[in-house]
Amino acid sequence: MIICHQCKGNGYVKVRFEGEQAINQCKVCHSQGHLIENKYYNQTWTEGPNNATTVYYGPPLDPESFKNYTISGE
Repeated sequence: MIICHQCKGNGYVKVRFEGEQAINQCKVCHSQGHLIENKYYNQTWTEGPNNATTVYYGPPLDPESFKNYTISGE
């Protein structure tokens, strides 16, 4: 089982917009708090001297290994 990087296993995320705060359900793990290992996800991160954005579609990667790592649903 892989803990969802977006919600940190809670199943929800706190969103701030113009001084207001709201709690939304996590769209990556569908509020389960964990990712399915054999499922593919859209993932991006930055790398290189120019901070180029890299896009990857596949099984979840280790977020600790990538700068500005983000993951989104299918």
